[in-house]
Amino acid sequence: MVAIIHPERVLGIITLGMPFRLPGPLGLQFNLLPKGFYVLRWAEPGAEVDFGRFDAKTIIRNIYILFSGSELPIAGDDEEIMDLVDSSTPLPPWFTDEDLDVYATLYQNSGFRTALQVPYRCWQWDYGVTNPKVMAPSLLIMGEKDCRSLNLLA
Repeated sequence: MVAIIHPERVLGIITLGMPFRLPGPLGLQFNLLPKGFYVLRWAEPGAEVDFGRFDAKTIIRNIYILFSGSELPIAGDDEEIMDLVDSSTPLPPWFTDEDLDVYATLYQNSGFRTALQVPYRCWQWDYGVTNPKVMAPSLLIMGEKDCRSLNLLA
């Protein structure tokens, strides 16, 4: 959104795993997502309370394990996303214990509220955008396991 609202401040944009979508009802179509999909769960205020059951290191570890698997994490009605992790599952080989320590330290200091608010809760906000064009050079990087279904790239 910064590239649209303040284009004079942006030289270029790189997004990882998710294409740019306009906020509001014409952006990401939440009704196409399964009920327990993490995007829906984390979009609700209070999701950080679920994170509060764990220390930062456990949360980061769980997230990297969950999103490195072959299945998208979808929680049942009586589950939270963090409950889907088997604690005996090792970290993915490309994410080291040193990486985990660095991320855990950063999130221990900052918490998870902003990390949840920015990508998951801002979709519905009205930014008053009348010309929704990104004029800066842009690059989208997708991994082979990034979600490409559910019409997210439509």
